[in-house]
Amino acid sequence: MQNFTGLKRILLLTSICLTYCLISAAALAAEKQTYSLAVIPNLPAIALHKNWTPFVEYMSKELGVNIELKLYDKITTFLEETQDGRADFIYSAPNMFYLAYLKQKYIPLIRSSNLLRGRVFVRKDSPYYKISDLQGKTIAFVGPKNVCSVITRHAILTGQGGINYNTSFSGSTINVAKSVILGKADAGATLDISMMNDMPDMVNEFRILLETDQIAPHPIAAHPRVPKKLQDAFAAALMALDTSDKGRALLDKVKIKKPVKADYKRDYSFFANVDSEILNK
Repeated sequence: MQNFTGLKRILLLTSICLTYCLISAAALAAEKQTYSLAVIPNLPAIALHKNWTPFVEYMSKELGVNIELKLYDKITTFLEETQDGRADFIYSAPNMFYLAYLKQKYIPLIRSSNLLRGRVFVRKDSPYYKISDLQGKTIAFVGPKNVCSVITRHAILTGQGGINYNTSFSGSTINVAKSVILGKADAGATLDISMMNDMPDMVNEFRILLETDQIAPHPIAAHPRVPKKLQDAFAAALMALDTSDKGRALLDKVKIKKPVKADYKRDYSFFANVDSEILNK
């Protein structure tokens, strides 16, 4: 009888200890007040810091938590950290978000309403009038992992029969345009919005051979570990910025114009159809 009573006491104490541990763990989780926001290095870190700091400071104040801005010198480091799930929130190119989604199931929250389209173009005096004319020729892209490169290479590959071509990477939209103008590349590929924004004076020098289907732009996404209430509050606070001139100025700086709610299936499942070699090259 005494042994039975002793066993009951041990079980009771064990139960109390487990309950205490669970409560303590929950309390520690609730005390987390700092969340990281990783931003794709599509500009120099100094420019990104200048553009994103006011947005991060506003969101921190609005949400009552500390949002810590994470910037990177290299795309490869950004890709490694987002695919490892080290960041709580990410602002990523669509194709890079898709890779992070595959590994970590990041949840897209908000994106711009303006859709993106890739273009392949040649000089106006070029003898090439259709994509098949570029068989064996050189096409300049910004970089292997840029979304414009991914979607245009996908479109070329899945076109009528596809073509074989030589690839060069120029580092920026302007350099792609210069490569084509100077004859270093037979054609170039970039986003339509980049052509309009980054080289407005050169647009009339080119002839478009191919336009891709439109895709959704860069999302801000949350790791599943971020509490659902905070995810919802983040999205609501960001959407509210679009209701004032001051708020829209903050959004313009981080290239989120006319924000809308993002959805994985509608906006980014397209990349499941892209050849893995193109996505991961």
